[in-house]
Amino acid sequence: MRRDCRSHCVDLRTDAPMPQIHVLPDLLVNKIAAGEVIERPASVVKELIENSLDAGAKRIEVTIEQGGRKLIRVADDGGGMDVDDLALAVQPHATSKITREEDLFGIRTMGFRGEALPSIGAVSQLRIVSRQPSSDAAHEIRVTADRIELVTAASGPVGTTVEIRELFFNVPARQKFLRTPQTEMGHITEQLARIALVYPQIEFRLTHNGRPVHQLRPAGSVRERIADFFGKEMSDSLLEVARDERGLKIHGYVGRPSDSRSSARWQYFFLNGRYIRDRFVGHAVREAYRGLMEAHRYPVVFLALELPPDSVDVNVHPTKIEVRWRDSNMLYSQILSVIRDRFLNTDLTPGLMAVRSPQIADPTGEFSGELLDAGDTATTGTDSEAERRHREIRDSIADFFKRNPRPASPGFGEPPAIRSEYGAASPIAAYQPVGTVDPGGMVESTEPPGLLPPGPPSRLGEGEPDRIDLGTVLQVHRSYLVAETADGLVIIDQHALHERILFEQLSQEITRGPLESQRLLLPDMIDVAPDQVAVIEAHADTLAKLGFEMTPYGPSTIAVHAVPSILRPERVTAFVRDMLDRLAVRSGPATGEILINDLLSMMACKAAVKAGDPLDPAEIRSLLSKRHHVERSTNCPHGRPTSLRFTLRDLERQFKRV
Repeated sequence: MRRDCRSHCVDLRTDAPMPQIHVLPDLLVNKIAAGEVIERPASVVKELIENSLDAGAKRIEVTIEQGGRKLIRVADDGGGMDVDDLALAVQPHATSKITREEDLFGIRTMGFRGEALPSIGAVSQLRIVSRQPSSDAAHEIRVTADRIELVTAASGPVGTTVEIRELFFNVPARQKFLRTPQTEMGHITEQLARIALVYPQIEFRLTHNGRPVHQLRPAGSVRERIADFFGKEMSDSLLEVARDERGLKIHGYVGRPSDSRSSARWQYFFLNGRYIRDRFVGHAVREAYRGLMEAHRYPVVFLALELPPDSVDVNVHPTKIEVRWRDSNMLYSQILSVIRDRFLNTDLTPGLMAVRSPQIADPTGEFSGELLDAGDTATTGTDSEAERRHREIRDSIADFFKRNPRPASPGFGEPPAIRSEYGAASPIAAYQPVGTVDPGGMVESTEPPGLLPPGPPSRLGEGEPDRIDLGTVLQVHRSYLVAETADGLVIIDQHALHERILFEQLSQEITRGPLESQRLLLPDMIDVAPDQVAVIEAHADTLAKLGFEMTPYGPSTIAVHAVPSILRPERVTAFVRDMLDRLAVRSGPATGEILINDLLSMMACKAAVKAGDPLDPAEIRSLLSKRHHVERSTNCPHGRPTSLRFTLRDLERQFKRV
């Protein structure tokens, strides 16, 4: 027999009877909903602007006072509401966006939950004035907490004006956690940017305390709207990407790797006209830039996605900022592919003055200073050390050219193996091309098949680095190579370029099978941490593919029997320890492409020539001859630039000729 537990249930924490279940009052329900939807004044602005867009507005004006604490007013020229709709709009879960369950799987509007207006009214003094184009008069309704006034006649233009005063006046705890007016205004401006960027055809106006913040006229493209918020310099430097395949449309703009930022706040992802945050999209973008910028940097990305509504669930989060994909793998591969293809067809060599990231305007204007989103890691630090280093290089080059005449082109023969810290010949000798020099100073590669793409060097295109006059290459400070190009000069980091070349060659080899290895006459015994011994067994297949043969030899010792041919014996111990440290921090036997590439980049870094290694002219020519044969030669595998372009105009500007 089923028993009624109401008289028997006990709160175990106090040994007191638990209260009976009851229905919550409407005001409390709306306050709870407000806690999910209305986080701060910026949340109110977002919800109201989305309603204006759904109403077909072409012009939206946002007026703010005291960062939204005192006043938030959003006025539009949309379709407006009649008397009956105005009365229903402030009722919980009342909406014109959906009518039946099936509509949840085909949502094409910005808002649909019907929670925004009643939630806002529960924690503020709400006033709505609306007029339809066919009506001669407007109508007004007021809501204050749980008190709703009757709809009355009023004066007003066609469209809807929503006015919120004294936000959180009856929720002191929420009001206490609001930040300064400047900070809250920064969040409001960011919300406006997230919407205005994907709706360039809409006119937006934002004022704060009577002062204009943004006056955005209708723009012809997203690029123009990007310029409105972040400046024309940044907008012009972006690369356009577009693709329409498998039901997914991708269009947007991506920054060059050299224009990366110190946080992810410059990444804007949109789905069907709505700003989203998504780990699949973010990871695909990150993977597209892997090897083109340093690990702690973040690219600038504006990416708009369009999918059929039934291919994505947008009803996951109360603010609709998170989504769930039907085919996340397809989405991931398409985003990764469209960005990588754009990079392969673009010369990513940064100019000397572009090493320092451009001064991208903060979308929040004068109101910046705090993080815009939980989880963001925005910083305001500058790359002062990098700037100082590149300034010294620039001054050193200028002095060099003033003191030294242009050298005559030497007639080099076959280039020997490049020297390195490993001894007379570096372990990369097997990877060096044997070339012949033509009268024009270019090297024609006779690399064995497989190590380089077949055929002669391709014609210089948009995606290839500058052609270098090999007869004018100079080594500066035993670290940088300076060469003349058709429109100026290029500065090359010898270690970074050699590292990229070795990485690409190793990557090609490993696709055909395990890397070439050499057995040691006597195994190297290396002491490691006990947990690293287990790593060898967990990653046995990966290690074998890389050319290693290692076995446990006691609780904290391993025996190394074979190593890749590219590594010198005296460097084996240090490399194995670094490699095991890297593998130990990974969870599970990750043997995929990312892990392989990570270890190959370590191997290439150890084997490449170092800064400070002197190179003779033949060695320099041998290195530079391969620059046009590898993909992504503008960056080392860790993302640092391999070369900088310095145009003739830049030189003339430095010497005050222009």
